[in-house]
Amino acid sequence: MAENQQIGVIFSPWVEEAEPLANTLVDALSKGHKPWMCSVLELEGNSDMAKRCSTFVTIGGDGTILRTVRLAAPAGIPIVGVNLGRVGFMAELPAEEAVARVNSFASGEGWMEERTMLEAEILPVRQSTKKLPSYSGLNDAVVSRTKPSRMVYVEVRVDKHSLASYAADAVIVSTATGSTGYALGAGGPILYAESTSLLVQPVVPQLADSAAIVLHPGAVVEIEIEADQDAMVSVDGYMDLGLSPGDTVRVQEGPYKAKFLRQGSPHTLPSALSRRLSSVRRQRNRGTTSGD
Repeated sequence: MAENQQIGVIFSPWVEEAEPLANTLVDALSKGHKPWMCSVLELEGNSDMAKRCSTFVTIGGDGTILRTVRLAAPAGIPIVGVNLGRVGFMAELPAEEAVARVNSFASGEGWMEERTMLEAEILPVRQSTKKLPSYSGLNDAVVSRTKPSRMVYVEVRVDKHSLASYAADAVIVSTATGSTGYALGAGGPILYAESTSLLVQPVVPQLADSAAIVLHPGAVVEIEIEADQDAMVSVDGYMDLGLSPGDTVRVQEGPYKAKFLRQGSPHTLPSALSRRLSSVRRQRNRGTTSGD
């Protein structure tokens, strides 16, 4: 990547330290590049300017990346994440290293990691001639209940074949990236970032197996709302859409790839995830020792 490329510095408005760090990174980038700064909430409103960027540097947590990738992926713009959040599984840089290393990323040093995204589409029970909108996500599409005291009743189909019927708090369809999010908290497996498979994970199902199912690449999942109650689908945790009985949510691999610039070793788990898994192992070991 040549110098004098426009670099988009996208910060979270919800993290107090994010905007000051964004200003510092703009100063660091201005010597060899053309930095442009924007709040992630204003990114879609500035899409014309954003699409001229060669790279996005996001400052915040994984939520900032999830919002940025909606514009970055269709435009083929890679992302470098600076973590100021609690977890930061997708981020490449800790905040304390960002100023020293950001110019090397902006100059194209490192390698490109591509991650599968999903596409969710609502098929209403009432047929319509209108073209149905689709929603892209990097993490997951979650069909869930709308009332705390009720479950959601759904039939799940894969490639038009019935997979299972669930009465549960929710059903998650996750990408490999999303396997370290809500799906992991619900007891699902961790998929390597390069995997193109989707997984189906029920959340607290009643009278059914709670195991996740990892699907073959290219699988198409349909989740139909059953029983006389409403439900909702959430894509990446912030696009919430209401569902009626008989509506179906179709989820499949999307047409775009999320691109991330990396400088660590390929095919390794993110350091934040490795630390989390090691912490769980240490806690288990302490518990075993104390019980002997």
